Amino acid sequence: MSIEAISALTSVAASQSAAPLSTAASPQADFGRMLGEGIAKLDTSLQAADSQLRAMAAGKDVAVHDVMLSMEQARMGLMFMVEVRNRAVEAYQELMRMQL
Repeated sequence: MSIEAISALTSVAASQSAAPLSTAASPQADFGRMLGEGIAKLDTSLQAADSQLRAMAAGKDVAVHDVMLSMEQARMGLMFMVEVRNRAVEAYQELMRMQL
């Protein structure tokens, strides 16, 4: 039996356990980035639905079902973001009610 092999395993395990600590240092930045990306995707979806609706209203050759699908996706995304906002406001109000 070689003791060197066991020490090699413990050094690998120590390096793997140290890696998650460095990534957990900035969870706020990740959450903020995630919210920003979600808002950007929602904005893109809303603009696409609006442009398709305007094209259909202008008489261009746009399939009605494509317009309805994009409008429904934009509506669902907006409802989701409103619910996220409501939950964030609710959590903030709950924190403000806490007594220290």
